[in-house]
Amino acid sequence: MPADASRAARDRWCDAEGTPVALFCWVEQIAEHPEHGTLFCRLHQRGEVLGRGRDVLYVRFQGEGQLVSVPPQIVRLLSDEPNGY
Repeated sequence: MPADASRAARDRWCDAEGTPVALFCWVEQIAEHPEHGTLFCRLHQRGEVLGRGRDVLYVRFQGEGQLVSVPPQIVRLLSDEPNGY
């Protein structure tokens, strides 16, 4: 496997700062993306990562019942506490 391909696979689910994002961790949306469900109203909202797709994370934001597909580059990893950093 070429070095670029292995790096892309490794970095696929890294947040905006390059930190790996695991399942069931807490993230905060720090930007919006017009092609996904990352609305302006969700900026700085916290959510739990409940799944991963090819190029997206599936996040349930606090106070919402649905999963939203979010590119990992527009979130920041938070501590395990919903209200913590």
